[in-house]
Amino acid sequence: MSAASDHRDLILDQWHDLLFAVRRSRRYHMRREQSFSRLHFVAGFLTAVSGSATFATVLADLPASLWLAALTAIFGAIELVGQPFSRALTHRDLTQQFTRLEKDMQRPESEITEALLQQVQIRRLDIEEKEPPPIQVINVMCHNEEVVAGGHGPEHLETIRWYQLVLASLFDLWPHSLQRSAPRS
Repeated sequence: MSAASDHRDLILDQWHDLLFAVRRSRRYHMRREQSFSRLHFVAGFLTAVSGSATFATVLADLPASLWLAALTAIFGAIELVGQPFSRALTHRDLTQQFTRLEKDMQRPESEITEALLQQVQIRRLDIEEKEPPPIQVINVMCHNEEVVAGGHGPEHLETIRWYQLVLASLFDLWPHSLQRSAPRS
């Protein structure tokens, strides 16, 4: 093989790695948007229900009114402090940006040049600059989904423990323990 051929192969490998990363990021932000949208819905629903119940029990002078008032305050605080609706919109915007980037990357290999690769890398960095810090467990979940969707071998999968999955929507639990699976025979 010639040096030019080796260089071309390197560019194409970097392109495919970048496309994989863009797809993983799109999956990540779709998942985060869904999580925050669900939290917004649940907190809003429970605030409305417990607020109505509080109002009714206060009028009826029932002892449960204190507990219902506390629940209303807690769910309201989740909405106010956590701002799940705003966070969902942020992740929706990032999903759309990564989707546009992925669409722009859909081109024949003959059109891929080093200059184009650099332009796309810069666009990705521009998007990443706006990202909140990632939750690594969710990032690995999306990595594994993309490995399966792309038909890559199981040696590219990373291990996630059940207890990390349970709390992944809220926070990382021991992200340093995430590791690539051993190749399967």
